[in-house]
Amino acid sequence: MKECCRKYLSEQFGDDQDVIAEIYAEYENTIVEKLAEIEAAFTSQDWLVLDRAAHAIKGCAFAAGDNEMAEVAIELRQAARLQGNEKAKAEINKLKALKEML
Repeated sequence: MKECCRKYLSEQFGDDQDVIAEIYAEYENTIVEKLAEIEAAFTSQDWLVLDRAAHAIKGCAFAAGDNEMAEVAIELRQAARLQGNEKAKAEINKLKALKEML
């Protein structure tokens, strides 16, 4: 578990390690699922789907205390809205790297 998430979730839920572990597991699952959607949407240039999936990652990341992941998702949303291929690809690569740190 990322330290930033552990700290944030502990602040929110105290010492209830079962709840923290459950929330973090759901966070990880959502990131994996939405990242797959993002990659498929990027491949098909479906900017609306890409934006929605990045929005979901942003919300989940903030809820888990992972501000770095959330900030990259915000940047990806902006790239999707501008249909910026190079910027979107760069942000997707950042999300993939951050996913490996979960």
